[in-house]
Amino acid sequence: MKAIKSVSVGSFVLYGAVLAAFWTFVFGLIYWILGWIFGAQSWWIDMNLGNWSVYTLTTFGLVFLRAMIAAIPGAIAGWVIALVYNAVAGMMGGVKINLE
Repeated sequence: MKAIKSVSVGSFVLYGAVLAAFWTFVFGLIYWILGWIFGAQSWWIDMNLGNWSVYTLTTFGLVFLRAMIAAIPGAIAGWVIALVYNAVAGMMGGVKINLE
């Protein structure tokens, strides 16, 4: 049995940031596509083209920006989780894992 007595805080910060940014981007992309399909419907073809181009460029940029902004709380969450784990594992001796 091996024990994990501490984890790298930096790797947990990076993991939290990447995970939060990735899932925010994925769900934002889904809503962006749904809005692109159903949101800009009009009986004027020129209005559809205008809505499509403005909606597409602006909203996709905002989806990407929101994913980058969501990385900040994800990084903070990863930092907190790593610090709490290291504190508790220091008191208990770590998590014991059987590696074969």
